[in-house]
Amino acid sequence: MNGRPLASMSVQRLSTVAALALAARLFPDRSDDSFRHATAIRDAHFLVSGHTHLWRGYPDLSSEDTRRVTRLLLHRTGRLAILSAFRRAVEELFNSTDIPEGFALLDDELYLVTEPVHQQLAALVDEALEILDERAAALDEGRSRPLALQGHFRIGTQIPDPSRPGNGVIQAHYVLDVSHVETPLPDFGKPRECPVLSVPVEALRSIADSLDRAFGQSHRRQSLDRLFQYIRHADGSLLTEKDFVLNAGLIRVLSACTGSGKSVLAKLLAEWGVLNGYVTGIVVPRNDSVLAFTHALRVELKELGRTDAVVVPLISPNSMQAEAEKAARSHLEEGRLDEADQAFSEFSYGCGMQARSTNTQDVDLWQPGRERCSDFEGIDADTGEVRRHRCPWYAHCGKHRHQLALDSANIIVTNHINLMSGRLHVPVLAEGQQRNHMSVEEALLRLAHLLLIDEADAFQATGFAKSAHHVTLARYGSRQPSALQELHDQFSVRAGALMYELERYIHPKITQARFLSESYVSNAANGRIAQRGPNERSRQQLARRRLIIPRRWDAWCTARLWRTPEDSSPTREQIDTFRKLFNPSEDAQLTESTVPAIPGLGDSSWDHLARLRSELLDTTALREGADPVFDGAHARIGSTTTPLLDTALDDDDRELLVDLLVRRAYLEQIRAQIEYVTRFGTSLKASGITAANQLAEMLDDNKQWHAAPYGPLGAPVFGFTAIHDIEDKHRTELALTSFAGDPHAYTAQLGDTTALALCGQRRIVLGLSATAHMPGGTMHHLITPPTWYVPDDITGSLVLKPLPLVDERNNPIRISGTSDIHRDQAHQQMGRALWSHIVQHLKKLGSRANTAHRARILVACTSYVGAGQLAEGMISAGADPDSIAVAARVENENAVPAHFRRRPAWHEIPSDALERFPHHNSAKILIAPLAIAERGLNMVDHNGRSLVGEVILAVRPIPLMDEPAQLLALISSRAYSTLNRSQDPAEMLRELSRTSSTVHEELFRSHHFFQSLPNQVRLSIVAEMLIGIIQLGGRVRRGGDQGVLYLADHAFHNTASGSDLPRLIRELRNGWAKTGQLELLQNIYGNTLTAIFNFADERTNH
Repeated sequence: MNGRPLASMSVQRLSTVAALALAARLFPDRSDDSFRHATAIRDAHFLVSGHTHLWRGYPDLSSEDTRRVTRLLLHRTGRLAILSAFRRAVEELFNSTDIPEGFALLDDELYLVTEPVHQQLAALVDEALEILDERAAALDEGRSRPLALQGHFRIGTQIPDPSRPGNGVIQAHYVLDVSHVETPLPDFGKPRECPVLSVPVEALRSIADSLDRAFGQSHRRQSLDRLFQYIRHADGSLLTEKDFVLNAGLIRVLSACTGSGKSVLAKLLAEWGVLNGYVTGIVVPRNDSVLAFTHALRVELKELGRTDAVVVPLISPNSMQAEAEKAARSHLEEGRLDEADQAFSEFSYGCGMQARSTNTQDVDLWQPGRERCSDFEGIDADTGEVRRHRCPWYAHCGKHRHQLALDSANIIVTNHINLMSGRLHVPVLAEGQQRNHMSVEEALLRLAHLLLIDEADAFQATGFAKSAHHVTLARYGSRQPSALQELHDQFSVRAGALMYELERYIHPKITQARFLSESYVSNAANGRIAQRGPNERSRQQLARRRLIIPRRWDAWCTARLWRTPEDSSPTREQIDTFRKLFNPSEDAQLTESTVPAIPGLGDSSWDHLARLRSELLDTTALREGADPVFDGAHARIGSTTTPLLDTALDDDDRELLVDLLVRRAYLEQIRAQIEYVTRFGTSLKASGITAANQLAEMLDDNKQWHAAPYGPLGAPVFGFTAIHDIEDKHRTELALTSFAGDPHAYTAQLGDTTALALCGQRRIVLGLSATAHMPGGTMHHLITPPTWYVPDDITGSLVLKPLPLVDERNNPIRISGTSDIHRDQAHQQMGRALWSHIVQHLKKLGSRANTAHRARILVACTSYVGAGQLAEGMISAGADPDSIAVAARVENENAVPAHFRRRPAWHEIPSDALERFPHHNSAKILIAPLAIAERGLNMVDHNGRSLVGEVILAVRPIPLMDEPAQLLALISSRAYSTLNRSQDPAEMLRELSRTSSTVHEELFRSHHFFQSLPNQVRLSIVAEMLIGIIQLGGRVRRGGDQGVLYLADHAFHNTASGSDLPRLIRELRNGWAKTGQLELLQNIYGNTLTAIFNFADERTNH
């Protein structure tokens, strides 16, 4: 080393050194000289990006080098995964005295390592990683909390009180005199080693036979035989091996249609594991599925003679009590008392600490799920300072009992979101070291030999939803409070709970952020702040939602201010100077020596730009109590920019430049003030100011570690969503929007790079799904193709039919594409028109012996409000309200006491209990949103036959294109689908970035009405739509029946728009044929895909 030793470097610098050294070791020499080795900076960046699935050579690395790569990923800061940030870190390293001996920068793209040093790179990398390991261990040790044993402790408890902003926060006091409490930690030991698992199919059959005999059933053996009779490898060949062989690494996917027995297989694999000493993790979509799987497995293991087997239902401890009450209530309503008691016992708990509490107000301090078990403030005996302590009884508390039992578990059942973002609330031992706040993800990857993910495509979709954030900052003339209003109100009530210095620092920031947001919305609503950009010259385009990236037009603005020729681009120095115009800090002051000269202005450039900076900063400040925009900010900025601009610049560009400068000034300051506030999110939350939580979460794009923290775009997208309707200014809103992450890569790499980084072992991950492979799909299509598939033809069939409906004036009824009162009316008209179809078909189903058991109809729409409006329409057309059941939001079911609620005429079924529908006394029609109706509803009889006769999709399901999750999924899926595989992973990453940036820009420029979207985007939406149709059709074809799915919305069929579903299906099919993907799709989806294509072809000439 030439400078400081590695041990004195920061984590970022150590990670940068390790990445440079490891890249030079692993990637080909790009130098022609034998005495030195040249490596691209992009190669080093690729290693810290985490996209190992793009690297063909990755599986061929030695185990030592693989661990080096994944250890580096575990320790690198998330920001280093951004290419520009990594380049800056490299530049700073080479400009410092820390650069290791034998390293030198060749140019902007390459660095050199001398041959002698090249021979020692492994040792250099290992030394850096050892130091990073030690730093991480020390950081984790600092998170430990001593037990609150003796002394006076206090804690602020938040008490729900709708009459007070932020609810009430009451200071509770605890005087403890506990001499000693045994707190044994769960001991995870070493991570399980299991690179391959060979499961004898005959052993699974034997288990199935035993259970079928015990329960007097036959479906387990029948399902298993059906699966293994038809299961095929991806190349179409039958699986003839006697063992079902599962390998660790990238996710293995079994694609099999709804009703084929995937859940049966999952349970049998887990039970075989118990009998043979393997631990299995099962990941299901929801909490209610966790409870159902856990109960079923315990009952079956008991019949197999394994009463000692431990099945742990692992959900967030903070949701356990609420889940206990919800599940018990659901069973009680169905008259199942034993199941209600069992469900309540599984998750309910009490808090013994509350018996030791005193407070100044006569209230119940126990708020289930909100206990702050590790936040008891007391005086440290050694330092005399206030320190946070842990509840002394946490190791014996019912709230943590499931997490405490993990080390003895044979089967662990959790849900999608808990695996992705959950954390253990108790410390554990791992390889002899105490670990605090271990993620649920790491716990399962350490403990389980095999991880089964049910509905793997929905798992990936959950990742997209989790990666995107949207928080409303201001609404124009709305009674619904925005996030900043709530934050301001809570702060006013709770400010006294903060330190005085912190209170005075934060208050102006909150006030300014709220003022600027509300000023922006008011001025935008009244046309004083334009929403357009250089590619949108017509203000009439603005009656819609749009994502605004404040810095998007910096280069365009800079080019006008510095009079850059059309065929040139502004320099880095010019853009950096432009950005200082909006920065009020002392560091951003413009000086004559640092300002790039503007052609034609020479030395006066600095003076003119300094005046512009002053005007822009004044634009976001109250000028003598006047709103700046109302007070003429545009005119002042226009006057200040005039001397800077080329006289040949046309008036429209001058006006647009001023618009962009004003907008940029507002949004930059709103972002900055919110960032300032959220830096103190922990202190605010501790004081009961919870409104800052959402804002803090969305600004922390690396709250949880991921191997690939950013998707194809290569960086987080942070911006604002502006809603502006030129026909109704009161609909104007401003929201903070961000998205980051790569759910495609995360799902694919969970058992590979993620498992290696977290526990040093690859893990077997098996994904089960009916629709995980649909090229072109955005949220649900996995980038890893199916390892095996079961042809769709083995269980029933599906027919798609159009259902053209007209209103009283004989006009086709269209819901998709309408809004506000027009949409409400369309739903009601649809309900009235549907009733005549439904009443006939219910009679037909009920009159036939082979269909009488399924004389029920499921109607799917796109919202809970729409479901109620459809029901209203049916009742107005003569339907008996008792015959209709409508899905209701679970979280709202008991928000208002029953005696205050205006009960609807129809029956309501909570959305998590829709499987009750077939057993309802009178309801024959269920109306539910597609998102909950399409998956997980097993409405079948004891023979596995569907109890629903037909399905009607009443509304064309088109996502909101400005929703961050949709944007992220569209951009990522398009980039991955067009990627050309090569031997150079850094070049592939560059190609991903280029493609995703192009798609991002394409989406920016387009109207977000479906028919005006780019065709490729429409086809992606249709691919997702087909996934929903296939899943929805699965509700009626179980047990071998033929299901019928009707498409009612005129938007499906309207050929005049050029975006009718049959036309787009045909285009999608042609695209699959050209890329060679059609054959596998036909093999997987069989008759269902044929039915979809027949529907498209039959409508060719309509």
